[in-house]
Amino acid sequence: MASFHPTRREIVLVLVLTTLLGLLLQFDLSLKFTDTKGTDSLLGFKVGFGNRQDWETDVRSGRIGNGGSDDRWLEDIERGAKAAKIAGMSEAKIKWDEEGGSTMTQVLGHAPGWTIFDQIYLFNGTWYIVTDNPSSVPLLRLMVSTGNEIWNDEESIKGREPTERDMRIIFPSEAKRLWGNSASLVSGSTFLVNDPSQFLDHYYHFAAELLVGLWRTYSSLDPTINAQGVTHLPSPSRMIFPHLAAGKWNDYAKMNSFLSRAIFPSMSYEYQNDFLDRADTARAFIFERVVFADRAAAFRGPEFGKTWRTASEAVTLQASKYWWSPIRKNLIEFVGGGGNDLDLAGDVGLGIGLDAEPDVDLIALEEEEGAMVEEKEELLEKMRKEKQAKMGKPVITYVSRQDWGRRMLLKEGHDSLVKELKELEKKYNWEVNIVSMDKLSRDEQIRLSARTTVMMGVHGNGLTHLLWMNNQNPRSTVIEFFYPGGFAEDYEFTARALGIRHYGIWDDEAFTAPDTPQVAYPEGFQGNEIPLNGKVVADLIVQRLLVEKPEKTNREIVEYEYTD
Repeated sequence: MASFHPTRREIVLVLVLTTLLGLLLQFDLSLKFTDTKGTDSLLGFKVGFGNRQDWETDVRSGRIGNGGSDDRWLEDIERGAKAAKIAGMSEAKIKWDEEGGSTMTQVLGHAPGWTIFDQIYLFNGTWYIVTDNPSSVPLLRLMVSTGNEIWNDEESIKGREPTERDMRIIFPSEAKRLWGNSASLVSGSTFLVNDPSQFLDHYYHFAAELLVGLWRTYSSLDPTINAQGVTHLPSPSRMIFPHLAAGKWNDYAKMNSFLSRAIFPSMSYEYQNDFLDRADTARAFIFERVVFADRAAAFRGPEFGKTWRTASEAVTLQASKYWWSPIRKNLIEFVGGGGNDLDLAGDVGLGIGLDAEPDVDLIALEEEEGAMVEEKEELLEKMRKEKQAKMGKPVITYVSRQDWGRRMLLKEGHDSLVKELKELEKKYNWEVNIVSMDKLSRDEQIRLSARTTVMMGVHGNGLTHLLWMNNQNPRSTVIEFFYPGGFAEDYEFTARALGIRHYGIWDDEAFTAPDTPQVAYPEGFQGNEIPLNGKVVADLIVQRLLVEKPEKTNREIVEYEYTD
């Protein structure tokens, strides 16, 4: 058999092909079947060479992915999902070359006091926004303050104005001068609370202002959140309190920390000493994503001037109408033990889908003269059963403060309300609960609130539990008792932001948005002689549960007002 003698040309060809094959194996060859808008498609494909870390760095730096507004929303969702990736040991630092300069900061969302940053720097205790277009960045005073305590005297107001020690806007060239060609990466999403301890140890201010504001801001990155609380957003990795000592953010019942651990079980916490430790390194840190909350900055916004609630600025940000669902879902699953006794999706037993309403007004029929008593009672009972079958069994919860010692109803007003509620329970077979929340465990408080259709009580901290009511139920209602002439926005705004109908009561007079009075704290507002006509409250409950047709829900109205 003749031996094979390759020619010089064949040897060279084999060597070249072998070399090319070896080089190709060093690349991450990926085929991505997408059209130019990023949607799945079989009409074309993109082939990407290079490693994924480089691609992600390009996305973070803004060098790719700057499409139209619709693409931006989808891009933000994808970037949010990437933020869940924990940096490996080899990814501890972000580095850039001499020509490219520092990775630049992006402002993804902003309302006074509430801002989302991508790639923001922390150096020597100061936040740095690196950009080549400073005019595109919101005013510093609308994003940050010194974090000093909030008092209304002129000196205190001036003392909250931010300085270059708090936050700076710099060009990439200045960033290079300050920290060279790299910064230590803090991956994931961070909730940064630039507030003093003054309001953080209060359940309402923590849950209904800070938590509502933080999540509304963050959720603006995912317009696809659905009624079941499914979201593309990764859970925040950490919460940082630069002006707060460890353990000083809890209310007396430790509800604040309970909520945080339940809703965000993987989130860690850094306090003032930790923040100072970062500054002490004299090195730059680049935070992948920060939701930056500043109470004093929110004070400077137009919406705060209307409501006196800092979260009112955050809810101006565009978001899914189900934006609150992931928070409620996580908490209820935590306290409910995974059982089916609590409604998570808003479609079981709580009045959803009541479009087919009886044409007969029950109250009018009850008051009709001349009808035969037996016939009328039979018809009424039939209608009640039909309506009850459609809406499920409503739960009415009266949050009593009668043992609290401050801001209480007159005894006769309390007794009148209890009597009327018991009558409703007997007549309609509704569930009625008369509770002092501080006598229930935290789990019991949240479980009861989550089942409640109508919550009521004197203006006070217990009404903060309206946060856990089913805001997808068009019958959900909060009824708040005030000393006549007095009014505060706390729970009216919170209910409205979540899409829950709120009514204020002055003894025998009821009012609701948009016809709410001016904020006022007359003498007697904080006292223990608040009058109340229980029959007025009972009639209002019947009206909400049996008479009113479920119009466009309050949540939908709020979404239209705030987002369109």
